[in-house]
Amino acid sequence: MSLKKPAPTATRSEKEAYVKALAAISISVFALLLAVTNYFAGRNSSAVLNGTISANTLWTWYGTKNVRASMYHIAAEQGGKNADTFDKQAIRLREDMEEIEAKARAAEAARDAAKTKSPWSSYSAMALQLAIVLSSAAILAVTLSLFYVSLGVGAIGTALFFIALGA
Repeated sequence: MSLKKPAPTATRSEKEAYVKALAAISISVFALLLAVTNYFAGRNSSAVLNGTISANTLWTWYGTKNVRASMYHIAAEQGGKNADTFDKQAIRLREDMEEIEAKARAAEAARDAAKTKSPWSSYSAMALQLAIVLSSAAILAVTLSLFYVSLGVGAIGTALFFIALGA
């Protein structure tokens, strides 16, 4: 495997070896980048799912506290010897609800931030897969122009990966 560019008068076999060597390296690099992209995409999907579950759990807890606070409030309005205790419980539950609401909104914000990265990871993976296919086709067709196209597509896939990381 030689990475030395063959002379213009080189045989077809020498040119094939050169294209194969370059394409083999590019396929390996693109496959590595694709694996890293998929790793981060999987972590991002987990973050979206965990954020959704966390937000749903918190909003359910919020709703439960709201029902209990309403029951205590109604009991306090009806009077009786425990009216003051019921009123204090309703106030405490409403305060708890404010804290829970803040946590739920934070979970939703984290989930939404993770959601913005998902399309970029998908685009990156798609471009890197195309680059691998084009590099493979360059080997079969023994053409440097197809190899250079694969490098361009791979560069786009890599750029999209970094956009996904920063999004």
